[in-house]
Amino acid sequence: MKIKKRKKRGIEAMQQRYGYIFVGHWVFGLIVFFLVPLISSVWYSFSDIQFGGGVVNSDFVGIDNFNQILSKDPNYLNNLRDALGSIFYSLPIIVSLSLILAVVLNQKFVGRTAARAIFFLPVIIASSVIMIHMSGPYVNAPLFTVSSGEEGTYGGLIDFTSILSGLNLPTQINDMLASLLGNIFGLIWSCGVQTILFLAGLQSIQASFYEVSKIEGANKWEEFWFITVPMLRHVMTLVIIYTMIELFTAVDSPVMSQAYTLMQEKQIYDKSSAMLWLYFLIVCAVMCLVLWIYNRYCLKKWD
Repeated sequence: MKIKKRKKRGIEAMQQRYGYIFVGHWVFGLIVFFLVPLISSVWYSFSDIQFGGGVVNSDFVGIDNFNQILSKDPNYLNNLRDALGSIFYSLPIIVSLSLILAVVLNQKFVGRTAARAIFFLPVIIASSVIMIHMSGPYVNAPLFTVSSGEEGTYGGLIDFTSILSGLNLPTQINDMLASLLGNIFGLIWSCGVQTILFLAGLQSIQASFYEVSKIEGANKWEEFWFITVPMLRHVMTLVIIYTMIELFTAVDSPVMSQAYTLMQEKQIYDKSSAMLWLYFLIVCAVMCLVLWIYNRYCLKKWD
């Protein structure tokens, strides 16, 4: 005996239709503005793209574009090395600094709301029309100078290279320290969203944990490492993933800048697509490696 399916009527059917209506425009935008360009970029990376008569002509060439950027392009491998190398010092600094700022901003003090807003301002400013007008040479002049040369010192107000030269350190170490110190302002500027995520995680920790630790005689340092950090382990995973994506896809990334220059200024879509897709695969591998190390040596220990 067949059981007839109950037809949805009334309010239930209306809610289902409303659901399809609300999701429909998002699905349409996803297909037209994301999936179609995504598939086209994959095809461009394996093709020779020529423009003629307002028509895009593409001939499949296999992995020739990848061979050219790896063997013939003099800048791609250097840019790839710089982009991947910066993640190994930027990621720990941003995560650590964001956690410290979140712990400080989570304390009760006068003006806490204003302090939180100030630290989140870079996120609002960077995503607004204000940054379009902040394009003058005086506004964009860096606060810290990383290096100086025969043509004269370039940069901002503080020359870390000259300051560190008095320590008589090796040239490579001197340049590395100067670069790290010169990037401090940029790293602090990148901590807004991460600080908010850590703040949300800190507010979800039960106060009873800290009360018990005080009864047991634990100090603030022990509370931080044995309560705060383990309880933020999942939030820290989210922060690490977000920070890596933000760093790898930044406009000032050497690989992204090179690919965008070829694409926008020279209209070379095949090699630029190959650059970005190879970069994407390497980024995915690096992210998987970082998350595996974090899961292996941190998450399992805290769980």
